[in-house]
Amino acid sequence: MRRSTRERSGMRSIDTEDERIASLLIAEPPALHFEGSRDLVVRLRDGRRFVLTVLTLEALEARLGSAPSYVAPGIVLVRRLSDGALLHAVRSALDQGLERFGTLQPPIEE
Repeated sequence: MRRSTRERSGMRSIDTEDERIASLLIAEPPALHFEGSRDLVVRLRDGRRFVLTVLTLEALEARLGSAPSYVAPGIVLVRRLSDGALLHAVRSALDQGLERFGTLQPPIEE
């Protein structure tokens, strides 16, 4: 049985029902380095794509360990890793300017 590209790549999409978002892909295990985190690929209707790293507070504490600080671009916290919480985080980032939270990706050559 041949698996889809989405399954092989560890990505799945969720329906956003948001006119600003063309697609929202979520990285699923085993592609993750830390439990309690997800990488999201947000493709906007204007063609831009951004990657966001979403963490639970527990995952952030695990990354912090015993260090006095943790610095990383584009960190977004969620209470839990549910589709609803992830979508809420993306919509909130869009409302505040996605550029502040996500990393802009180069255009896809088709």
